[in-house]
Amino acid sequence: MKRYVTITVLLFLLVRVPSVLAAGGGVSLGEVVVTADRLLTPTDEVGSSFTVLTGEEIARTGKGTVLEVLRDVPGLEVVQTGGIGKTTSIFLRGANAEHTLVLVDGVEVNDPISPRRSFNFSDLTIDNIDRIEILRGPQSTLYGSDALGGVIQIFTRKGKGKSSLSLSTEGGSFRTFRETVGSEGGTEQVRYAFTLSHTDTRGISAADRREGNDEQDGYRNQTVSARFGWSPREDLDLDFSARYIDAKSDLDNSGGAGGDDPNRTLDSRRLFLRSEARLLLWEDRWEQRIGFSLTDKERKDRNDPDTDYPLDSLRSSYDSAFRKIEWQHNLYLSEDHTVTFGL
Repeated sequence: MKRYVTITVLLFLLVRVPSVLAAGGGVSLGEVVVTADRLLTPTDEVGSSFTVLTGEEIARTGKGTVLEVLRDVPGLEVVQTGGIGKTTSIFLRGANAEHTLVLVDGVEVNDPISPRRSFNFSDLTIDNIDRIEILRGPQSTLYGSDALGGVIQIFTRKGKGKSSLSLSTEGGSFRTFRETVGSEGGTEQVRYAFTLSHTDTRGISAADRREGNDEQDGYRNQTVSARFGWSPREDLDLDFSARYIDAKSDLDNSGGAGGDDPNRTLDSRRLFLRSEARLLLWEDRWEQRIGFSLTDKERKDRNDPDTDYPLDSLRSSYDSAFRKIEWQHNLYLSEDHTVTFGL
């Protein structure tokens, strides 16, 4: 197998007022976004079209997956090939699915092994999510060719305040159950947030019921999300985040018959890791961020012969990984000028 290494050089000039204040952290900027400029930017100074969904707004919807939450976002279309756990694609302003870059805490989660490198939203739950930023329009200058249609960036909770523990359980139709346990807390020096969830449902049949297809396609999802931060000094922050997803879906026959298949399954495991260090120098006028991220995915499609399809035999496995190192510099030259460059 051939290995490819890509080096991207980033250099651009931002002209805006509160950049230097953002670096020092001494002044509150109100509502800010990060995705638009790769910097903390007040929302009223962002020229691009964007939407921010806060954790409180997401919780009020009562929905359990990111794809359900995104259905209500303007300029964004969600296409799902069946019930829960089936392949789901996102289209921003009519662009192809592979032209939308998806980030989780800065980790590029687009599928490394897919020829189109699109991201499948089917298994992404709202566990431990602090906010979602949707940036519409081409962003190839900042994020590369995968962002020709836009960027969707998901941020998990950092943790703050006294340590707390939360437990929840839900039940619904089609024997659907969901259990969640979480804990978070933090001080000025140390902060953490952790969530573990389990979802199980009998599901529905993706095949046409009018043709006698009544075998239900079940789905199971176990998600672990954790984030830890440490600030040993006022000018140094260390951050680590991890998300692991273990999902299993029952699939129907993909051949010419197009009917129920009682034993075809798709097992999917995804691991997203990121570690980052942030250092402030020159009285907070030079900000450095260096980070390492890993996307590791494994899929197993299994369909052994059975009484309905005695000639079917399918066993395929896909294993891929994507590693990335970023080194970004922000020079806050004045209250009106910021220069950002990096590798």
